[in-house]
Amino acid sequence: MTLLRFLLPLPLLAFLPFANASAATKSFLGAGGMVRLSYPSALTPTRNFAGRALMNAGWRQIWDGSPVGRGVGIVRFWQVAKPSDGQGQVTEIVQVGFSRSAAVVATCGTAGLKSGSGRRLPNRMLGGHRWTVYANGDAGMSQQVNATNLRTVVDGTCYAVDRVTYAVKAAAPARNAPTQAVAAAQMDAIVATIKIGRRR
Repeated sequence: MTLLRFLLPLPLLAFLPFANASAATKSFLGAGGMVRLSYPSALTPTRNFAGRALMNAGWRQIWDGSPVGRGVGIVRFWQVAKPSDGQGQVTEIVQVGFSRSAAVVATCGTAGLKSGSGRRLPNRMLGGHRWTVYANGDAGMSQQVNATNLRTVVDGTCYAVDRVTYAVKAAAPARNAPTQAVAAAQMDAIVATIKIGRRR
């Protein structure tokens, strides 16, 4: 009862974040139930895997000119934001894809990842699986791209997660957009929820 008396004077507004916590995210299920993740309800999942001037189209990102290889894009999320340096606009992206092609699976953790500017990062555990991780990027034409690329093979299938930041300095400022820090945090939070494989 003492705790109840202490809480009662607090404004009802103080409890709203807790009441809305479960409504703030949605669940996504893809690849025949093999990929699960959560995402902010304000974002929209898409199957549009279009490329950009410094970024190839397709289910996974390739940085050394290698073919993307046969595969399927599962989902992409993106958010236009106000860049930290205040110039132009930036798009924060996370995309997930997979391939069962034997040629792709054989080189899942290496193909197209080590470009001139690429570097290997420590392996990462995500959703109970160990992922090979690379950092890559490119710049030119007032544009810049930086990416963290994760790859793993589960049950004979190559899975790709690409976490990309794409900045266009010459673009019109993004009005009514979140800050880059907020958009990046949303994408990083999505990556942290990714689970591969059947539920156990």
